[in-house]
Amino acid sequence: MKYLLYFIIFIAARNVNSQTILPPFLAVNHKKSTDWSPSDVTLSGWIDASDSENYTASGTTLTGVTDKSGVSSLEVNGTPTIISGELNGLNVFDFSGTSENIMNDISGGYISHTDGSGNHWAIGVFLADNVNNKRDSFWSFHTTTSPVRDYSISSATSSNSWPGEIDLDGLSSNRISSTMGNGENWSSSASIDNWHIVVAIFNKTGNRIQVRLNGDYVVNVSDYDNSIQTSQQLRLMRNRGSVHLDGRLAEFFSVKDIPGTGGTDISDVEKAEGYLAHKWGLTGNLPVTHPYKSSAPSN
Repeated sequence: MKYLLYFIIFIAARNVNSQTILPPFLAVNHKKSTDWSPSDVTLSGWIDASDSENYTASGTTLTGVTDKSGVSSLEVNGTPTIISGELNGLNVFDFSGTSENIMNDISGGYISHTDGSGNHWAIGVFLADNVNNKRDSFWSFHTTTSPVRDYSISSATSSNSWPGEIDLDGLSSNRISSTMGNGENWSSSASIDNWHIVVAIFNKTGNRIQVRLNGDYVVNVSDYDNSIQTSQQLRLMRNRGSVHLDGRLAEFFSVKDIPGTGGTDISDVEKAEGYLAHKWGLTGNLPVTHPYKSSAPSN
């Protein structure tokens, strides 16, 4: 009987990037049922480079990615690669900055990325290797639906640094924010060649547009006039046009809901920051006052 069990284990295991990966029913699961995870919020997309069950590869070249939220199909463009064990022992995706990106497949139409009332937030773990265009972006949401109101998280410079900007689109008569106009520069910059946790928040309920870098606000504007379009295309490592970033991605997810319990509360965002920081070994990035600096969030 035991030899039959060994045989089942042998045929169930598979090899991904020269690593033997056990099937889910044999893997050791260290996640407690009370641990917070992205599945605890209303997702519109979730890409996780650490989860080899949700992407395909040819050698170290990434060939396909599954949206872990189950909301949409994703397309991989160009030849991004997988770096094994790069961050806290986990795999990450690497993009050269030429034509490589991950995007929503919109052959069947744009994807719903807000709750229909303009509430939306998105968060990811990124590294910029090289910046040579002020439109280089960690991510963007793009639409051609009129009135066009979308955004990107951009470098704001071509000088191989990341002062940072939330870049907004919208006609002057129909701005997302009349205070911000075409965008808002960050109050603090992100260093090149280092990993960062970045969040963008569009909180229509609390009348806020915000960006957080490693748990601190770098944009915090109390003026959200006209909601971003509900149906858009997520673009990772690409702006709303054709500019591509030379950098790396560990994990990203987007949420079509308010960022917390209501009003200006951002408790869900803080949990997401804590989840990513502890998973990816980036707790040192968080400020000492962050509620999840010392321990990962739970429900």
